[in-house]
Amino acid sequence: MEPEIILEEWSPVCDIQAFVEKSYEAYYFYLWINPQSEEPEIRSCWICNRIAAPKEVDYSTMGDGHAPCMPLQYINHDSKGIELQDEKLSIQWFEEGDAAALLLDDEVIAVIPCFSGYNGFHGYSIFAEGTGPFAWELRQALATFTDKVNQSKEFWNYFDTDYWENVQQDHLMILEKFFGKYEKYYAIDGNHFPPKALIRGKRQEVIYGITAGVSLIPMPRVEMAYQDEYQDYRRIELGFACSERHDALTKMMYSVISNLSNLPWQELTYLGHGHTVPFTSIKGYEYLLFLNAREMTDISSPVYHDCFREKINLLWIKPITGEEYNVIVENGIDFYLQNVQETDIHIFK
Repeated sequence: MEPEIILEEWSPVCDIQAFVEKSYEAYYFYLWINPQSEEPEIRSCWICNRIAAPKEVDYSTMGDGHAPCMPLQYINHDSKGIELQDEKLSIQWFEEGDAAALLLDDEVIAVIPCFSGYNGFHGYSIFAEGTGPFAWELRQALATFTDKVNQSKEFWNYFDTDYWENVQQDHLMILEKFFGKYEKYYAIDGNHFPPKALIRGKRQEVIYGITAGVSLIPMPRVEMAYQDEYQDYRRIELGFACSERHDALTKMMYSVISNLSNLPWQELTYLGHGHTVPFTSIKGYEYLLFLNAREMTDISSPVYHDCFREKINLLWIKPITGEEYNVIVENGIDFYLQNVQETDIHIFK
């Protein structure tokens, strides 16, 4: 039989398609990343064999373009193969939108986590034994991923409610407590999910533009960098502050912020304290530097409530020169901040 796609679904926030393929040999779970781009990427995870397991990997099958069976020593189901109840399969996206689990009758049977694709690791299957070439055993991590799936279900169900008005009002209250009555409200989501806005206000001759709603969706890949503390750093809002003499730049910078608010989910990356992105729209400046207000307690910033029981990180965006960038690359962000002869480093003056 020719391979058949029996289930498919798009990520709510990333350009990723998840699908399950059933072939003569086996079932496989896939994530197809940026499928319409010039460099699409496939993440694959074996689920189970449908035919008798070979003793070794059948490379001839792979050469014919068919996903291979798992070798006998790495399976824990009937060695002659098993069948799944296709109609009972479903896909559950994790909160970041870049990873997913496959469920059978609401039970987790396979997972492609965010770290799939690294060092030959594909994913986890409940039918795998040990560290197989196409999937690792899921049993030891099953409780962890079951909790993650249940939390993700609760998370995505939240967006089926009338949530946005409450989110708007909460952010406006926080920002107006910081800079007084807001001056302008810009929708920056292009009428696409998730909703996002940028709020402009002024305080002590400084103009502010700060996003609202970006923190609703946690950023991808933070878990790989922060390990056990990742939930403290995966939700962000973005802000730009400048003196009144730079008012003419604010519209351009607000457009930049709007684009940056999509970047983590478009590029499957995250933004954090000390990160930079290229930027040449202001003469003499070559990069934008991100400064986490939580890491800089000596500057004045809005104070946020937790979002889904997790901290919100306001990243101030500051244009920097090529020379400043080199200092950060060579010595780190802490060295740079300690040696800057400037108060309110986050404000573009």
